[in-house]
Amino acid sequence: MRPITREELKSIQLDLLQKTADFCENNGLRYFLIGGTLIGAVRHKGFIPWDDDIDIALPRSDYDQFIKTFNQPNNYCQVKSISNDPDYALPFAKVYDNRTIVKQLQYPKDKFGVFIDVFPADGVKEATQIYKIMRLRKLLNTKRANYYNRTLSKKIINTFGKILLLPFTAHQIATWIDNEARKYAFGSVPKAGVIANPYGPCEMVDKSVFSSDIYQEFEGLRYRIPVGYDAWLRSIYGDYMQLPPEKDRVTHHSFNAWWKD
Repeated sequence: MRPITREELKSIQLDLLQKTADFCENNGLRYFLIGGTLIGAVRHKGFIPWDDDIDIALPRSDYDQFIKTFNQPNNYCQVKSISNDPDYALPFAKVYDNRTIVKQLQYPKDKFGVFIDVFPADGVKEATQIYKIMRLRKLLNTKRANYYNRTLSKKIINTFGKILLLPFTAHQIATWIDNEARKYAFGSVPKAGVIANPYGPCEMVDKSVFSSDIYQEFEGLRYRIPVGYDAWLRSIYGDYMQLPPEKDRVTHHSFNAWWKD
């Protein structure tokens, strides 16, 4: 196997983003950039210089349709989610390049190639819904993670957690999160957000934020972003146009990637 360079990694991710966006546009599915990808589009017109991932979201009904229809025979771009893979253990999907292999140091059992993350956007009625998902996400992290880069005390706590969670699979816990996140239809209640993997209640904003889309440049091409992107980003990140301190300009991901033979 040949290691994938950082520049190749970004090129593969951009290819996955373009193919995902094209599929959505051609099939009447709505998508938009989120998270650090959205900040990168607005602030840098591309990747945040020290970042190495891409995140998008689709309203829940479009997300479900995307999962059902995206995979095609002989296509190297594939999507994995809890609804099409019984071994998958996250409450959001990944579109990945099956010509590649990724090994995540913290989650070594995960099996997919270089990927972009695809999230559902849901209605949110109250902050308690998000707090419940955050508690379930801690259980999921305990179930999935190994002891990579953890202190002795955290290793001990994690061991007890794994023992308590023995009766449940990671797929089951991810399904609990998915069920909680999809409780309210997108647009059916006054608030909405991308809550399957939330930072906190700050993810919950007025649904008007997502009432329509505009196009924004990202690495030389144009992709959809929510019309209320500024209010949403400020709710989550504060003054997102301000660069973080230099010591914090590092990636938060730990994985290696290779081309298959």
